[in-house]
Amino acid sequence: MKRLLSICALAGVLTACEDPVLTERARSLGPDPGPYEEGPNHRAGFPCTWCHQKGSLSRPYFDLGGTVYARASSDEPLPGARVVLFDRHGKSQTLVSNQVGNFFLEEGALELEFPLWVKLEYQGEVTAMQTPIFRERSCAACHMDPANSKRAGRVYLWEDP
Repeated sequence: MKRLLSICALAGVLTACEDPVLTERARSLGPDPGPYEEGPNHRAGFPCTWCHQKGSLSRPYFDLGGTVYARASSDEPLPGARVVLFDRHGKSQTLVSNQVGNFFLEEGALELEFPLWVKLEYQGEVTAMQTPIFRERSCAACHMDPANSKRAGRVYLWEDP
């Protein structure tokens, strides 16, 4: 019995840093659809910080993350898009989307204060998000596909033809 209590106590210590609410939210996303298992190219279009925040399952932890697509209805990512963030003090910070359209800032890298405003720049074209981000750090929390009454749909540069 004493050994069982010791094992239970050790298990409690090892899992104490994991927030069960965050863990469940991350697991609600289901298995990684691939083709990339791990690293900066996985789970394009999913809410990054649902898994990559303190108390959750995955590291590194992110201050902010998202995915940029060419068009709202297309699975075509937009690599090389500049994601420019601005705060109310006029400071800005720029990220560049990778080969699957993902962009992110690892923990401690966000140099701005919420609320944030965002614009996308790509080959001379610019589009701006019409509303500020007040605190959500995963773009896909609001911009996951498909669009519906609770979600705006994907982050994209060009309107559909």
